[in-house]
Amino acid sequence: MTLHEASSSVPELGVAMIGSGLMAKSHTMGYRNVESVYGSTPLRPRFEILADAGDELARNGATSLGYARWTTDWREAVGDPAVDVVDIVTPNFLHKEIAMAAIAAGKHVYCEKPLALSAADAQEMYQAAEAAGVKTLVGFNYLRNPAIAEARRLVAEGVLGDLWTFQGRFVLDACSDPDVPFTWRFERKRAGTGALGDLGAHVVSLAQVLVGPIASVVGLSRTFIPTRPEPTGVFGYGSGADLEAARHPVENDDATTFLMEFASGATGHIEASRVATGRTWHQSIELIGSRGALQFVQQDIHTLRLYVTGDPVERKGYKEVELGPAHGDYGAFWPFAGVPLGVHELKTIEVNELLHAIAEDRPADGDFEAGWRVSQVLDAVEQSATERRWVDVS
Repeated sequence: MTLHEASSSVPELGVAMIGSGLMAKSHTMGYRNVESVYGSTPLRPRFEILADAGDELARNGATSLGYARWTTDWREAVGDPAVDVVDIVTPNFLHKEIAMAAIAAGKHVYCEKPLALSAADAQEMYQAAEAAGVKTLVGFNYLRNPAIAEARRLVAEGVLGDLWTFQGRFVLDACSDPDVPFTWRFERKRAGTGALGDLGAHVVSLAQVLVGPIASVVGLSRTFIPTRPEPTGVFGYGSGADLEAARHPVENDDATTFLMEFASGATGHIEASRVATGRTWHQSIELIGSRGALQFVQQDIHTLRLYVTGDPVERKGYKEVELGPAHGDYGAFWPFAGVPLGVHELKTIEVNELLHAIAEDRPADGDFEAGWRVSQVLDAVEQSATERRWVDVS
């Protein structure tokens, strides 16, 4: 990798953004804010080039997000000698091809989840990156939550004792209207799974960092809205619908729920749904152990609920821990406790992890290996739902 020196002597990192949609905006906000949030950074992101499929998308994306140049050929961006990290925020089916080209070019890779359409592809991506010696990161941004950092600390210190059960939900009603238009997210060859990969992947990542490897699963998937109308205009979030045109069959799951057994012997349950009527957006976890338990709801991001069995009987019960500077990277944003952080702020923490992994020549927390391990679980759940039986994760 060639690092380009900035006037302040902080080495610069040339960024190629592949895609111009919502996550391109979120990632770019992370790059742009990381130095002001943390006060310093080992590498300073430089917005080199943005690629998207059409002239208008690429040009508008580069202009609005502040990239110096734009192209409609992602290969041009990946091969650019001024680029040090390739950031992939495309539909899922493009992740592998772009990442493999970037790895072959010696670039670091930051890729949204799910890492690939299959565990086999994700493993190939991970192994290629390992062989090339480049750093990787997957967009499991909820791992960056100060509440999760505190939960990981509590688990590591044995405060909860032996872990017994994990429960996780990521459910929303964004697609509960049957006239939400058909986009790539409903098409198997472009998205892979539906709610399972889009939402469930996040919860699987949390389960595995808190409890450990998932050994076996049994799942149930449903597509409750079998057809959707033709989209009009932009094909991402906020697309319009042509209600006069023929409707497309939906090819993946609207909702998936599954039981799981961890390698440790703990058990669990995860639910993912994009048609959870009345749930505009809800993500939560509960972890129960022999000596304590914890609960966290993403929308109540300023608090973590903790129960410890050793508390005196007159003070037993869940206590709300106000998240603050002592927890994870919270203190980079606020010097006092209780202020909610947003998802874009979690992306800033994620970008900081990537920059430090590159500068310190170490694996990032949540790298392509973690992405592959999550994909293994997703594959096993899909197989289980299809075959209606328990499946070992492999």
